[in-house]
Amino acid sequence: MIISLHVTHSEAGVEAMSEVAQTMESNIAKYLQNTTSRNEYVILKTCNRFEIYVGADDIEPVKKEFESFIENTVPHPKEQCTPFIRQGQGAVRHLFRVSCGLDSLIVGEDHIQGQIRDAYMLAKEEGHVSKHISKLFDRALSVGKRVRTETKISSGSVSVGSAAVELAENMTGGLEGKTVTIFGSGNMAAAIGKNLVNKGTQIVIVSGRTYNRAVDLAHMIGGTAQSFECLASAISKSDVLFVATSAPHIIITPETIRSTGERDRPLLIVDVSVPKNVDDAVGDVCGVSLKGMDGLQGVAAENIRRRREGISEAECIVDEEVARVDSEHLEEKADFVIGEISRKAAIIREEEVSKARCRAASADINEVFDDLSRAIVSKMLADTYKKLRSSSVNGESDIIDAAKGLFGLEAK
Repeated sequence: MIISLHVTHSEAGVEAMSEVAQTMESNIAKYLQNTTSRNEYVILKTCNRFEIYVGADDIEPVKKEFESFIENTVPHPKEQCTPFIRQGQGAVRHLFRVSCGLDSLIVGEDHIQGQIRDAYMLAKEEGHVSKHISKLFDRALSVGKRVRTETKISSGSVSVGSAAVELAENMTGGLEGKTVTIFGSGNMAAAIGKNLVNKGTQIVIVSGRTYNRAVDLAHMIGGTAQSFECLASAISKSDVLFVATSAPHIIITPETIRSTGERDRPLLIVDVSVPKNVDDAVGDVCGVSLKGMDGLQGVAAENIRRRREGISEAECIVDEEVARVDSEHLEEKADFVIGEISRKAAIIREEEVSKARCRAASADINEVFDDLSRAIVSKMLADTYKKLRSSSVNGESDIIDAAKGLFGLEAK
């Protein structure tokens, strides 16, 4: 059985998600020791979610630990953060929707599939994955691939990077002829840069710690690279500044902007760092507009509108795959019972055949066969007869009806 704990951008808010995820991650270790000493688990942490999937034969103790974790660690609902627990089909469906990009801020984005794969592989390497989780995550990745192959949910550009560029286009009336600075050189910065290609912009990449990566990115997208010391100079010449670093603190303050001198044109700053790297007060500086991750919500809504048909098709595929998982689970339960019945029958047969062989040399063979068949039938059905009688006395008619169906008997 699968049980999962979640806090996502939908419940915590985009900008608060980073702080919530950090709090959960720093406190989860002791809870995992209690809940997963004999169980398997995967932790999925991205900028927009923190989720834990646990596979266990008995999920009730895990559920209690999750509830304790939420009560003692996670910010309460009054602070706009509502964690939730799912189990069984609910947990399976949620993971499938996440893998398909249906639960992403930018619906249809495909980075999440790689993040799921990485989390799964890490859990495997650390020895946290066995029968329950392995099958679930293999299927989730397969469902994600199927949705992207069979629907148009991922058509066009679907990522936070593309949404940031689209937001900037909408707010500036187009980026052609604009000077754009990207502060950062990691994956998010690269996604923004790739979406700026062919927009007619002059692109400057500024990097703090990894100047060589900035050079590589600039070469790839036809821009120029500068070191962190040149940030103020780059800002002074820019129409748009994208901030996408992995720094865990504020880097750009009102003083940073004012130090660039008086501006003769507006500056739009789009901060997609998680946690944010730009002080909110920067938006109060004259001539500066500031948008954070929450500012992408409008682009996300438009993205949903454009991909409505693909979303509907994807949801149908998820329904189909969840139903298939349920069917396979029921088949597994039936196979287990059939196996147990077969083992019991084999033991009875071996015992009775052994007795018959001992009698065969001295007794009438027809009598031996007759006794053998009676003994096997009697022992095989003894528990069934006993259960049927007690069910009849207790008014458990469903068991009586089930027995009729199992044995192919017509209702009387």
